[in-house]
Amino acid sequence: MIQLNISTQPIRLDYSIQNAKLNLQSTPAKVQMETMAATLEIHQPRGDLTIDQTPCRYSLGLKNNADFARDNAELGRQSARNAIARIVDEGNQMARIESNSNAIADIAANYSFSEAPGITLGHIEAPNIRYQANPVRFNPTAGKVNFTVQPGTIEGDYQPGRVDIRVTQYPSIQYSTVDVKI
Repeated sequence: MIQLNISTQPIRLDYSIQNAKLNLQSTPAKVQMETMAATLEIHQPRGDLTIDQTPCRYSLGLKNNADFARDNAELGRQSARNAIARIVDEGNQMARIESNSNAIADIAANYSFSEAPGITLGHIEAPNIRYQANPVRFNPTAGKVNFTVQPGTIEGDYQPGRVDIRVTQYPSIQYSTVDVKI
């Protein structure tokens, strides 16, 4: 009987693998911010207070020069009228000779008695008081935010991978026959 021997030799491969490499270097982004706070200036000017004492002083008889001169002129005119009326009255009294009275003695007697001065209670006027408020002044200043952005960077170094395949043993098939006796 003939025996068939088959021997096979598989392929042998030698692999040389170099992995892909990616080196990344990054710098972070930077933000610089500068803030200016909002401000508010408030100024309250003083109000104007006016006190006019003129009515109060006039109640006491204290007057300014113009009013004092005007009132004295009016008093002088009134005194002149009263003096004229008195002189006319005395002249009329002396002219009445039909009356049996002594006119000069009566006139002299009227001047010898003076009236007692009276006390007059009077009201004193209040002063004129005025207040004028001045408005509040506002000066607002808005706040600000100034910023500078420096973007980050990425630098990459990429080395692609490699695969080298080398055959160290080629495949083969060998046939042989052997005569085997049984």
